[in-house]
Amino acid sequence: MASRALQDSSKTAAIGRLQPRTYVDLVIDVVVAQAAMGKILPGDRINEVDLARELGISRAPIREAFRTLVVQGVVQSIAYQGVRLAPMTAERVQQINEVRFELEKLSLRKLSAAKDNSALLLAFEHIIEDMKAAARKDDRLAIATLDADFHQAIVSAAQNPVLLTFWQMLKPQLIIMFGLGALTKPLRRIVDEHRRVLNAFATHKWKAIEETLSEHILSDNTGIDFESIAKAGASRPDMASKPGAKPARQEK
Repeated sequence: MASRALQDSSKTAAIGRLQPRTYVDLVIDVVVAQAAMGKILPGDRINEVDLARELGISRAPIREAFRTLVVQGVVQSIAYQGVRLAPMTAERVQQINEVRFELEKLSLRKLSAAKDNSALLLAFEHIIEDMKAAARKDDRLAIATLDADFHQAIVSAAQNPVLLTFWQMLKPQLIIMFGLGALTKPLRRIVDEHRRVLNAFATHKWKAIEETLSEHILSDNTGIDFESIAKAGASRPDMASKPGAKPARQEK
């Protein structure tokens, strides 16, 4: 029987409306979720044996998941040091935001030519309602996942599978970034920010939409000190140690 951590992670995956299909997917969800909540900190070593034992699965899917996470930029595999959660520095956040803004801006070009974007507006409304419910429950992980879902909806609506594939490569890092940001940012404010983006889309004025999206992506996150948040996360009472994490500061 799978452990409680394994079962809880299945519930976490449901937030994004896609249940894990394999143990590899599940391991990826666990690592991303724990990183988003600050329970695995940037630089922490993620021990393959401990993680497999905690989740009640073999080490093979752990290794495969690590390979995927390396490609996605979530973890780093360092010779003689094992697998560690990748840094989330201010420079890294800026780089991620610059790339995803350009990808989402490409989506806007395609959407601006569409006669009817009502399906996208409806998707936004549903996600924002879910975000409001998560905010009431103080569910930071749900907020982070829904935040990523909101922006994925923009790219998906452009109906360009190549563009979507590139954007989805960033999604795990975005969930981590959004989750850490939500540790100090009022959750209701995050909901309101996305409501402003929805309102801009409803005007069908694409220059104004691009400006709103630019401010939302490139400006809203710049004042957040992700490195300090990650360090402070370890001392929070609800940030108990989670599967496989080995704090870097305890390594010798």
